[in-house]
Amino acid sequence: MRKGFTRDELDGVFNQIGDSVAHSVDVFLLGGGAMAFRNQKNATKDLDLVFKNLEDFRVFVAAISKLGFEEPAKPESAYADMRASAIYQNSDGFRMDLFIRVVCGGISLSEGMVSRSELLANYGNLAVKMVSNEDVVLFKGITSRLDDVNDIAAIIRTSNIDWDIIMQECASQSETKSWYGALFNKLEELEEFHNISSPIRDKLELLYEKTLLKHAYDLRKMKGLNHEDIVKELVKMGYNKEEIEESIR
Repeated sequence: MRKGFTRDELDGVFNQIGDSVAHSVDVFLLGGGAMAFRNQKNATKDLDLVFKNLEDFRVFVAAISKLGFEEPAKPESAYADMRASAIYQNSDGFRMDLFIRVVCGGISLSEGMVSRSELLANYGNLAVKMVSNEDVVLFKGITSRLDDVNDIAAIIRTSNIDWDIIMQECASQSETKSWYGALFNKLEELEEFHNISSPIRDKLELLYEKTLLKHAYDLRKMKGLNHEDIVKELVKMGYNKEEIEESIR
């Protein structure tokens, strides 16, 4: 199986798909594919593609099925954990992880991501748009794939990153499920393995700790403890009353 596909090879695949797509489809390119087209890495093992709706997804799948792409019987665990809507690959080992709006079971293709994206090209009826460097960092910051921290380092070393955008998008996405801990842990790895520090690391750590404290509070509340008893327990664990009150507001 091939270890990676170059920018030119990816371009060729998009051309083939564009010729087969029945009508206009928009797709958003994440991860290594976006990095390859930005010359941030030489090749990528797969393409991560996000669709805004089910109809575009179905039209795309119909097109790639004509080109010999099939769903593997058993995807690798690291990719299954991405919770893709579907995974397709061909006989050359070219793989595409397809998502409908939501990636990794929680991060959504937000309006901010859509507005920050840039058109790579129109391949016939297929419009491929690359999400911003900041959003690639966020997506890679919450996954468990081994190479993602190396990819984040490559993006930072070749681009001017607006960390405020990453922080704002992470906060927005965390309104339904907290991603502070995952991103914080990935930035810890970034500093450990690549000696690259992030200006949002400390803020993420505080928000992560606040999330853990709220979770500890909620668990005790579910068990029937009243507020006063919960506070007493958490104080014994080392938290102060101000932290506790702040976490549950």
